[in-house]
Amino acid sequence: MAMPPPLNRLFGAPASVVSALRVLPQIAEHTEAMVAHTALLQKIQSAIDRVSTDTEALPELSANMRRVGDATAVLDPMDARMAAIESAMPVLVEVQQHLARVPDTLERLDTAMARLSDQLERMLGSLDALSESVDSLQEGLGPLGRLASRWPRRSRNARPE
Repeated sequence: MAMPPPLNRLFGAPASVVSALRVLPQIAEHTEAMVAHTALLQKIQSAIDRVSTDTEALPELSANMRRVGDATAVLDPMDARMAAIESAMPVLVEVQQHLARVPDTLERLDTAMARLSDQLERMLGSLDALSESVDSLQEGLGPLGRLASRWPRRSRNARPE
């Protein structure tokens, strides 16, 4: 009996093909492992796409940060000025306490100035009266002075003999 032609081909296959067929299950196994491992690549690609999208905003963010830096540059000198004000606070509080007493002091000064003004006006009146008295005394002493000038003069240090 003769063998059908397909079987001839099978038995007539070279030995290398048979050995290659024995490796097929291993290849299938490794292929399944590659599929499992490459499935993660989709997730990684998606994450990289999100990172790419997120990093597109970095240049604008950098420009905004530069503007913020420029706008806040005034804070360094202001901080130094605030420190100077803070160190002067005890003195400022003391000055404020003194300034709080200024209205009372000004009121006392105003009262004292009013009394002084009244006293000066009375003194001016007294000076006018004194001037009149001196004038009348001078008039009254004029003849007496003429009379005294006729008397012989004596030294005060001279002793009576």
